[in-house]
Amino acid sequence: MASSKLKKSSNTISEENQKRLLSRYDNNDALKHAQLAMDSFGDKKKKLRQRMYVQPIGQISNFEELKHFKSYNNEIVEQYLEQALLYENEASLREKRDEYAIIEDDFGPLLEKKLKDGAPLSFKNLRKACQQLDENSDVHYQKSNQTYGYFVERGISEENARSYAMAIAFYSGGYSALVSTSANYVVRMERKVAEMYTDDEKLNSHAVMLMHYLIKGLSHIDFYWGVVTRYVDLDEDDQKDYKPGEILTWLQFSSADKGGQDMIHFKERNTIFKIASLTGRAIQYFSNCGDQEDEVLFLPHSCFLVCQVIESKPQRQIFLRQIELGLSKYVILWVDDNIFDEDWGNKRLMERATTQGARANVHFIPKSNTDSALSFLRSEFGQRMKEKESFRIVTDMKRTNENDPSTAGARLLLEVRKLGFRQSCLIFTGHEGSAYDKLNKMFGTDRPQGIKVTQYESELEKFVLFKRS
Repeated sequence: MASSKLKKSSNTISEENQKRLLSRYDNNDALKHAQLAMDSFGDKKKKLRQRMYVQPIGQISNFEELKHFKSYNNEIVEQYLEQALLYENEASLREKRDEYAIIEDDFGPLLEKKLKDGAPLSFKNLRKACQQLDENSDVHYQKSNQTYGYFVERGISEENARSYAMAIAFYSGGYSALVSTSANYVVRMERKVAEMYTDDEKLNSHAVMLMHYLIKGLSHIDFYWGVVTRYVDLDEDDQKDYKPGEILTWLQFSSADKGGQDMIHFKERNTIFKIASLTGRAIQYFSNCGDQEDEVLFLPHSCFLVCQVIESKPQRQIFLRQIELGLSKYVILWVDDNIFDEDWGNKRLMERATTQGARANVHFIPKSNTDSALSFLRSEFGQRMKEKESFRIVTDMKRTNENDPSTAGARLLLEVRKLGFRQSCLIFTGHEGSAYDKLNKMFGTDRPQGIKVTQYESELEKFVLFKRS
C-alpha cells in the first residue's frame, strides 16, 4: 500500500509545462472549432482535435519516480493524488486562470435548460429529430424496438424506454462525432467567455434532445469496471496533454471497446489508450454496431489520470485510470472494502443515484479503505469539498483489509472530523446496535453530531440521493 504520509508536491509546475498551458487553445478557440466541426459534420478534415475537448485539471509532478506509477488498473495509484496540484490554483497561470478553472459536471441540468423552449420531450419528437439528422434513421428505430424492454424491466415507462433505446442506437450508428462535439460545445458555451460564441441558436436542437435521452438511458446501464481500449489520432500538440502524472477531463462523449480487438475501423490510428474504466457504460446490446464492437461509452466530464506512456511504432500506448475527483455539485465519498468487486451489493444503488438527470448529477468517489479515503480528503481535490454542503460520506463499519477491521468505519469518521470536515456522514452496517457502541468508544458519545447509522437500504438510498428524510 502506498504511504498515507506522502511527500507533498512543491506546488509548482515546470517551465516547459507552464509554456504549454499558457500557449494552449483557449475556450473561445475551442468553441469556434466545435462549431465548425458541427457545421461540417462528415468532413474528416474538420473533425475536432483531441485538445479541443480535453480540459487539463492538474498534475502530479515527477510521477514516473513514484513506486506504483504504472499501476493504472489498481486503486493504489490514486493515493498519489494527494501530491497533485490544481492548475486553477497555480500562480504562474494567473493570466489564464479562467481557462483552467474547474468545470463542474452540470450536464444533465444544462440540457434541460436548453430544451425548455424547444419541442416537448417525447418519443415522437425524438424520432422526428433523428429523421432530421439522418433520413435513414429507421434502422435505429428497428434496433430500439428490440432493446427498449431492458429499460421497461427496470421500471421505466414505455415512452421513456423507447426514447432511451432509440437515442443509444442512433449515437452508435454513425452519429457519435456530431453528438460528442455538441456535448463539448454545450459545456464550453456555459463558460460564456466570448458572447458571440455562446448563442444557443448555434446549437442543433435535435442534437440536444438526443443527448438528453442518451444520458438518461446511459444512467440506467451498469457501470463497467475493467480495462477498455480506445484508438485515437494524436498530433504533436495533442500529445502534450498526455504526459505521466497529468490529470484531465474529456468534455464530450467518448467510446472505447472492452477488448480492443474488434475495432478494425480504428486500428490505423496512431495511439492506443488503455483505460481502467470506473463509470463507462457497456452499450453493445443497444448498439447498431454490436456485432463488430463491444462498446463502452464515457459521459462528458469523465476524468482521467495519465499513468504511463510507451512510445512505440506503429502506435504509442497511453495508460489511463478513470478517477472520480468530486467535480460536481453533489458528491458522495463512499468507503467499503468490497466496493470494487463486480458483485458488490450496493453497486446498483450507486448507479441508480445517477439517474436523477435534470435534478442532480451525483458523483461517487469510491475508496476501499481508510488510508485511501483520507489521502483523497487531504488532496487539493478533497480540500475543495470542505465547505461544500452537498458533499457527504458513506462508510461501512467493518473492513477486513484494515488492521482493526471491526472499527474501521468509526476510525475513519474520527479522522475525517480531525481534518475539519463537518458534513453529514452515514455508517451503513448490518449491526446497528454494535455500531453505536463503537462510535461511543471513538467519540465518547454514541450519537456524534452529523453522523447517522442505519442498516436499512431505504435510509441509505435517501442519503445518497440527497432526499429529505
